[in-house]
Amino acid sequence: MHEMHQKNPFKKTFFDLKELVDGIQENLLCPATIEDTNHRLHAYSSHEDDTDSARIGTIISQRVPEKVINRLWKVGVIPKLMQSDSALRIPHIEDIGLRDRVAISIRKNNEILGYIWVVEGHTKLNDTQLDLLKDAAVAAMPLMDKLHQNRKRKEENYQDFLWQLLNGQHKTLQEIHDKFYDLNLKMPDSFSVLAFRFEQDISRKIEEQISYLITTSQKITNHFLVVMDEELILIASPHSSQLDDKAFDDFISFFISEMANRFSIHEIKGSAGASYNNFDKAQSSYQEAIKVLEMKERFPEELKNIHHFRKLGAFRYLDLIPKEQRVKHYEHPAIAKLEEYDSLHKSNLLKTLEVFIQQDSNMNDAAKKLFVHTNTLHYRIKRISEIGGIRLNNTHEKIGIYLDLKARKIDGK
Repeated sequence: MHEMHQKNPFKKTFFDLKELVDGIQENLLCPATIEDTNHRLHAYSSHEDDTDSARIGTIISQRVPEKVINRLWKVGVIPKLMQSDSALRIPHIEDIGLRDRVAISIRKNNEILGYIWVVEGHTKLNDTQLDLLKDAAVAAMPLMDKLHQNRKRKEENYQDFLWQLLNGQHKTLQEIHDKFYDLNLKMPDSFSVLAFRFEQDISRKIEEQISYLITTSQKITNHFLVVMDEELILIASPHSSQLDDKAFDDFISFFISEMANRFSIHEIKGSAGASYNNFDKAQSSYQEAIKVLEMKERFPEELKNIHHFRKLGAFRYLDLIPKEQRVKHYEHPAIAKLEEYDSLHKSNLLKTLEVFIQQDSNMNDAAKKLFVHTNTLHYRIKRISEIGGIRLNNTHEKIGIYLDLKARKIDGK
């Protein structure tokens, strides 16, 4: 008796992703999930009671847990998935609760729209079943494409509005509220503006990589994303699992290092403005973030690890010192005396003083920074006090000198 030829269950049009994911479960006898390129969950089939914690975590939060994504990058699974158009076996990774999986990307030409993940049971999928999974990925394409297009359209609609908002075009709160309502956008309770400056214009591809990192990191909740040439602006709040501004610092460091590690995009600078509750303050937060970037540009050494406007300290006030007061005869007299001494004796006492104040008058830290022995520094500081007539135990005097030295850099001296 010859067997009847089985009809391919995926060579048809599916109504939605749920119907497709149930079809995968039915034909491969394994629980399946479909997620978009940013690992947000769009459909999942049922599973037995003994499923793994990675799957449960994904279903509960409607996205793949951050630690799972970070590990899959580390062990090279996601880069491989992005390059391959056939199914990929992922052996279990105990400590992130991931059992044996088979995954495949859903693509339209060269663009990835999402992924299908299948939890393998004791019996492994055979070649015929792996081919069926490939057909399922093809069947998922039009459904994922539609979601993708809708999201792009929605983003394009509000980009202009947000750019105008950040530049103060929409004045009253009522006007802003109405616009949010028209665009069907939800207004967050409180927010900060984050600004990132890239070395190159941000292409559509880079934008997708950005969106990927923001969505998969659970450090912040990003509400809106605006791209303008080489500038990326986010309007965000700390993620509910994180506290206050530290979340922004953590996210900015994570974002800069992972854009470099995963996508080879280097030299990004990032900053955050203060938090506000009302959207008529969006422009203020944006300007604060931009001010941080400008100050970081001028004082790369001093502000290396500073991202947040609130942590700029004295640097917040430097450009408020009027230009006519940033000239020599306004400076603390010690500066001129030390400068004269340095040029006569080929020494660098002025630089020593600047570093000493910058290191909060800590002898050990300053000596390390200057690559000299603490005894040498003790001697130099004594000379600085004598030559400049400075009381280095007087905070006001020290801050005054420090600001004068930094104000010089504002004018490019």
